[in-house]
Parts: sequence; structure tokens; C-alpha cells
Amino acid sequence: MTLYIYLALILYAASIGLVLVDQIVASVAFSIASTVLVGVVLLQAYREVERLKGRFWDKLANIWLGGEYASVIWLFIFAGVGIDVLSVFLWHQAASTFPTAVGAPMINPEEAGKFLGLGALALGVLALALVWFVAWAYLIEVFTRDLYFIRVVSGVGGFKPHSATFYIIISLITVGFLYFYWLYSIWRWISQLKTSTGLPHSTSTTPTHPAPPPPPPVFASVAFLVLPDGSRVELRGDAVLGRSWVASIFPNAPWLNRISEAHAVIRRKTDGWYIEDLGSQYGTYVNGRDVRGAGEVKLNPGDVISLGGVFTLVFRA
Repeated sequence: MTLYIYLALILYAASIGLVLVDQIVASVAFSIASTVLVGVVLLQAYREVERLKGRFWDKLANIWLGGEYASVIWLFIFAGVGIDVLSVFLWHQAASTFPTAVGAPMINPEEAGKFLGLGALALGVLALALVWFVAWAYLIEVFTRDLYFIRVVSGVGGFKPHSATFYIIISLITVGFLYFYWLYSIWRWISQLKTSTGLPHSTSTTPTHPAPPPPPPVFASVAFLVLPDGSRVELRGDAVLGRSWVASIFPNAPWLNRISEAHAVIRRKTDGWYIEDLGSQYGTYVNGRDVRGAGEVKLNPGDVISLGGVFTLVFRA
């Protein structure tokens, strides 16, 4: 898939270059090809994420958004192709309506239909551009977030993901070029996960359906974290604690800078609940003991958890 990303980037750059030399039709053809290749990469990434989801279904069932990826990817592709096609018609309509840039005669009332057609095409392009933009932002957000969760629950290790806003702003500043860097990053994360978890590489073109969730464990399947204000947060599955946009529990502490974006994770296993520090700078404490580097530490009812020494929770089961 990396080759597809490079090829899509080359085609996209070529389409921009062709616009500069007034080769509009050729530019649109290259842009459509680039959009289709990006769609192929996204669809393949979706299939791989589904396979990873099946591998860690018991840990991800409570935090996964679901299978709306495919429909949004197809919406992204069709909107992108539609923008290119309508842009050609818009260009030719504008060229025929305004044949010269300077000294053009006033448009006769009989030619009002041309203006209506031009306006309709412009509105169509804007509408498709809005759909494409929303789909683009959504895919960046959910792909980045869900791959982050998979890395955390699989033990591969977390990373500090940027939000969709970061990628969108930077991509717009660079005329869209850094979007391809995000595509490359997504595929690199997937490859690392497949290698680290021993998941075999698949040549099938059909997505693998996730396995059904396992039967409920014998221990209490629901636990709670009691917050400093006395409120309780119910735990039914894995929960990431931190100040990141992907965290399940976002602390509200006066010294928030002492809490990492992904500070710790609480996992449910067959024999109970466990907490693991995710490499935080100021540590995770269980009953006053720093558990950094200790791996997974089993939690017992009544255990006091402190994040960075500034945010305290009590575990209840």
C-alpha cells in the first residue's frame, strides 16, 4: 500500500502542475486517479483495522465506534471524483460565459440561463466539497483514535496522536500535501501492530468479521472509579486515563501538566481488573506505590489510584 500512497501523491502533484499550465482536463484526470488510489489505501486500511479489532475484540468492544468506516470512505471517494467532474463543466461554462477577461460585453438577458447554469454548477461543487471535507476530517479522527486504542490494549505502546484539526490545518496550508503523510502514518501504524501482535498478513479482499465477544467472566464485570468530587465513573471495559482527546477519563486537576496525555490504562481481564502506567513522567501510584515500569498491577476494591500525585481516584468493584 505504501507504493499506492506514493503514486497517489505523484498524481496529485501532477494535477496541480497541469492546472498551472492550463491543462484542466488532464489535471482533473490525474486528480481523479489520485482520489481513487487514496480510496483504495483507505479501504485496505479499514480491512486491516477490522482484523485487528477481531483480534482484540474483548478489550475493544466497549470503546469502538463501529463499522461506519466503509460508508464514509466511499462517500469520500465519490465526493472527490464528483468535485473533479463538476469542476470541468464549471470551467468550460465559465469560459463560454466570460470569453475575455477584459472588455467583455454585457450579458444579454437571453444569456441569463448561462448564469443560472454557472451558479448551479458552483453550488454543486461547493456542496460536494463540504461533504468531502467532512468525510476527510472524520476519517482522520477515527482512524487515528482507534489505532491509538489498539496500540494501548495490545501492549505495543501508545503514541501521541494529533487531532484531526492538526492534520487538516497543516494539510490546507501545504495545499493538501501533508494528507499523504497521514496516510503513510496510518499504514506504518498498522504494519507495526501486525508485526508486534503476530497477526498474519492477509491477501484476501474481503474484510474479516470480528469474532463474537467472549462469555462474561466470573468476576464482577462492572467496576467503578470514585472521583475526587464523589461522583462515580462506571468501567465496563478498558479505560485510558489522561488528558488526551482519546482518553476515556479526563482528569480535572489544578496541576494538569503533571498528567500525561495517555497516563495509565485500566484493563479488564478474566481474573480481575489491572492498571498499567503508560510511561508517564510523574508516575501512577496505587496505595502510594509508584507502579511505573511494574507492568500490569492488579486492583482490589478500595485501592487508591493517584495520577501524577495530583488526581486521586478510588477503585470499587
